Amino acid sequence: MDDVLSLGAAEIARRIRARQLNPVEVVEAHIRRIEQVNSRINAVIVPLFEQAREEAQQAADRLGGNGTEDLPPLFGVPVTIKDSFALEGVSHVSGAYQRRDIIAESDAAAVSKLKEAGAIILGKTNVPDLCWLGETVNPVYGRTRNPHDTRRMAGGSSGGEGAIIGAGGSPLGLGSDVAGSLRIPAAACGVVSLKPSAGRISTKGHVPGAPKALLDFLSAGPMARRIEDLALALKVLSETPTSDYTQIDLKGRRVTVYIRNPLYPVSGAVADTVAMAAGALRSAGMEVADTPRPPLVKAGFQFMALFHKEGGTRNYRKGLGGGVPFDYIAELRANLQRRGRISPEVLGFQAFMSAAGSLLKLAGFANWDALDRTREEFRRIMQPGGVLLCPMLVTPPPRHGWSWWMPMSIPYAPMFNALGFPAVCVPVRWMDKGLPLVVQVVAQPGEAEAALAVAVELERVSTGWRIADKV
Repeated sequence: MDDVLSLGAAEIARRIRARQLNPVEVVEAHIRRIEQVNSRINAVIVPLFEQAREEAQQAADRLGGNGTEDLPPLFGVPVTIKDSFALEGVSHVSGAYQRRDIIAESDAAAVSKLKEAGAIILGKTNVPDLCWLGETVNPVYGRTRNPHDTRRMAGGSSGGEGAIIGAGGSPLGLGSDVAGSLRIPAAACGVVSLKPSAGRISTKGHVPGAPKALLDFLSAGPMARRIEDLALALKVLSETPTSDYTQIDLKGRRVTVYIRNPLYPVSGAVADTVAMAAGALRSAGMEVADTPRPPLVKAGFQFMALFHKEGGTRNYRKGLGGGVPFDYIAELRANLQRRGRISPEVLGFQAFMSAAGSLLKLAGFANWDALDRTREEFRRIMQPGGVLLCPMLVTPPPRHGWSWWMPMSIPYAPMFNALGFPAVCVPVRWMDKGLPLVVQVVAQPGEAEAALAVAVELERVSTGWRIADKV
């Protein structure tokens, strides 16, 4: 296996600038890897290999010159793009049958920033129907599988990104997250991801969009092999200035540990992993505490109630219907006759979110002022500069079909979209079966760099990302 496949995006960029790696060789190594694994995991659904080869040659020619001009930060680095982001002249289906013939007329804002930074796009990756599921499957491109065990789900909605990065086919990817869509695939596939604070990275050109009231629930963010890759991507993509996470002193900062709750029960392996991570942070000089406990369940209920109240579920139902709300009965009948245009898992999840949102709205959780009070309660408990350490998935990566029982296995995700807190996922343990165990580091609004600083410490003392070498 090519040695370059073990390098993170930041290290690849450094070696290219130092003329130690040739962009052509880097791109070819990743194309070979995608061609080797993609038939089994179905992650890259729109390959752009010839265009990538041309751009790599142009980059190599520029390196071969005698100029001393500065190179952009991702010069010559191959990347992949979640299909929900527009890429000019390329299919932009976003997993929806009704969009199967759509070609993007311009680049999404975040894609433009990657191009300006010198990145070379290898292709677009798979998502569920309009990104509306925690597992990646849709009626246009089919199901994406976990590179560490193809019987298991790759997560969603950025499941194609998680799978191809986990398999070693891409060192860096662009994803998005409205309720865990960057973090669920990271936890399933054993890669790192960053969901930044709301609005820090532009979501212009992302499909689906969000109703105006819910714009702050939707975040764009990177997925990668290493934490330093996330930091580099944040610097490239951010709409606001970034700071150097390596200069953050962890000593004395508070880390609030949250492991168990009756509504979010976790397996023993997950609980042990979070506890192990907490011990590592205590050894690094952080103040580790598990009381008082922040109100995660209440924040999760507020997410679902507000999402429904402000038209989130209605927005998806309309989008999946091609501009008009789809008919549940007609779609159920079509699925039974194997001619459905919406994945049955998505139909089930849509029904659950609509029902749960309605009930929670009636129970009084759809209140923006109450959400503001919940946010302040979190901040008081976490203390200035502090972070929250918690699980992501409540079990090791589950098998396909997880989305049917996801309501009984709720990930620790959507509450942080409602609160606007940045969150980083990092693998810290690997099971005997080769499956990742990932923890989530959550920081306060605007403090993604603090989450990165904590996550890189966990990466330093653990194995971190490892390539899926059996696929």
